[in-house]
Amino acid sequence: MDSDQLLNRKVVTLSSDSCVGKNAALMLIDFQYDFLAPEGRMPVAKSQVLPVLAAAKQAVEYFRDAQLPIVAIGNEFRTRAFLINLFRHFATMAGSPGSAWDERLPLGDIPYFPKWGGSAFINPALEPWLRERGVGEVVLTGLFARACITATAKSALKRGFRVATIDAAIACANDQSRAKALARLHTKGVAQVVLRG
Repeated sequence: MDSDQLLNRKVVTLSSDSCVGKNAALMLIDFQYDFLAPEGRMPVAKSQVLPVLAAAKQAVEYFRDAQLPIVAIGNEFRTRAFLINLFRHFATMAGSPGSAWDERLPLGDIPYFPKWGGSAFINPALEPWLRERGVGEVVLTGLFARACITATAKSALKRGFRVATIDAAIACANDQSRAKALARLHTKGVAQVVLRG
């Protein structure tokens, strides 16, 4: 299967042990150039990029068809946070080309919230946006599994949201770190959503 075929598969069904229902929202986290491009400053495992983008596209199509909320969150680290930026190889700094959203997962009319830390909930506007739409469950996709996905899942649980992950739509630095991070989340009450088709 070539990259165009991989990125354009259609959703057939979505099944979940969390019973994704009418109060779920899909969160697209950090699908940005510095993480997904081979020449990015802090790329995920190259072998994960196309499958993760394909799964995320499937999830977007499913949630759109079901008329459920979708939200995008991207890293925009502040320039004054020098030590954090140094550790992160100055990836996805606010206003930098590397912070641009990956065009292979177009946002269209999906609302976008910047963040400047691990958890998406560091942006104080995100939780009210979810509450206004009656969201009780967040379904996570994106990267990195061991960092921003984990931080966002923990923050969501603390705020009383049910949390699920679409593991096929989550990337990390390597396969082992992804598997370990997701396994830890699933032992802490985070459900797993499975895409089929």
